[in-house]
Amino acid sequence: MFLSTMCETNNGLEIPYVRVDLHLNIISELGNPAQFTFKLVDGGVNGIIIYRGEFDEFYAFDRTCTLWPEHNEQVAEDSEFSGIFTCPECESQYLLLTGAEPISGPATFGLKQYYTVIDGSLLHVYN
Repeated sequence: MFLSTMCETNNGLEIPYVRVDLHLNIISELGNPAQFTFKLVDGGVNGIIIYRGEFDEFYAFDRTCTLWPEHNEQVAEDSEFSGIFTCPECESQYLLLTGAEPISGPATFGLKQYYTVIDGSLLHVYN
């Protein structure tokens, strides 16, 4: 039986589980919902991207590329386009504004998302 190493191995659940339970004082840092702002924080498998959607909507995504999670690659902000993160290994690009779904490259699954809730003046990020 032949298995191609070029096929996607992630079924949306294979990003390694790492407990996430963060209380972050970053709500004011994420600015006005009309502006696209994000913050990179430690946590998850390869770090977490947090960005603000609407007034009370915050999103948190793991920075692990979903094409080959075993490569342990961290997506990075695209220098030309705000809100797009690119994997340095496979060049898949993920757009945060659409739920971190891939917009180009071989990946077909979006970045792993964590739950977020406002807890007083803190943002609680957890799984």
